[in-house]
Order: sequence, then C-alpha cells, then structure tokens
Amino acid sequence: MDSLETLLQRGAEWDLAGLVREANARLPRYLPQEFGSQRVREAVTARLVRHYTGLGMLDEPLRVGREARYSARHLLQLLVVRRLMAEGHGASALGDLARRKSDAELLAMLEGGVALTAKETPSALSYLTELRQQYRMPTAPIPSAAPLPVEAAPPAELRWRRFEIVPGLELPVREDFRLPKTPSELDAVLRPRRERLETQKPRRR
Repeated sequence: MDSLETLLQRGAEWDLAGLVREANARLPRYLPQEFGSQRVREAVTARLVRHYTGLGMLDEPLRVGREARYSARHLLQLLVVRRLMAEGHGASALGDLARRKSDAELLAMLEGGVALTAKETPSALSYLTELRQQYRMPTAPIPSAAPLPVEAAPPAELRWRRFEIVPGLELPVREDFRLPKTPSELDAVLRPRRERLETQKPRRR
C-alpha cells in the first residue's frame, strides 16, 4: 500500500466508492488503540462522506463531467476528522479545521505523533481557538527528516527502568512515559531511533 505522501505526489484520485475503500483500509493505523467511542470506529461509508462534506468539514469533491472525484487531500481530511472524533472532539467543535490546513499540515497531524485530549465543557469559541493553535504544525511532512530534538534533562525525582530488547540492546524508559495511542504515532517515535541504530557501525572483535 502506497504511503499518504506518495498518494499526494502522484495526484491520486478516486470516485466516492474508491475513497471509502481507501479510507477504511488505512483508518486502523490512525485511530487510538485504547477504548474510545464505538461510533467513530465504525467503517466509513459514502453517506458519511457526503454528511461531512455537507457540514463543511471536507473540501467539495472535484468534478469531471458529471462525476464527483476525490483526491488524496480529501483522504487526508477524512482521516484527520475521524482521528479527532475518535479522540473525543465533536463535529461542531472541529468545524472546517481540516479544510483550513495544507496538505503538509494534514499529513503531519496524522504521521507526526500529534495527540489531543478531549475537553469536557469548553466554550465553543475558546475550544476551537485552542484546537487550531495546537495544530499549528511545521510545514515539513515527515518528522524523521528533521534532526532529532535535544531532550531536556528529566526531573531528579523521576526514575528510569531499563528493558533488554535483545542481547546487547537495552531500552531506558522513564516512569512518566506514556505509550503513543496510534500505530502511526508509535512509528513516528521509533523511526528516527531505528535509523540511528542502522547508522551505528558494529564493533570489531
């Protein structure tokens, strides 16, 4: 299966049925793995895509003659909306957030390990403002392309545990670490570490 970035570069397009198939094939990678709303975990349907479009959450479809066509951007918007709703955000609060974001920002929201905590009783205006500020993402779509950030020294009171992955490789884990919620977030955490390991030269005996 091609990556989302590849689909964008290729200018992929589908009819409505094709968009639905593509979204359902990719959705499990971007939904939280812990318990959440069952309703937003159900399969995407053509009716749901039309509903989101009617609410202004997705771009209007492209028109080729009388046929409606959907691009990779529509797929990104649909995945982002479903991801945020699975996090606990309602359609009225999300509004046109996905339509306002660039392709790179939408991709970063899916692949860059961004997580939100649902608010229980916010005012609509302040909630939407805060949500949009939290998703003011960098333009680079692939987080691993950037240099690894320098991690701040942990507070002295936090303890570390060490786990042996394989002989010769240990993983230190701080006690306040929380496992990423989605497979895509976990990949975003592990990818640069894996690349760093692959660049290490083995010691000669």
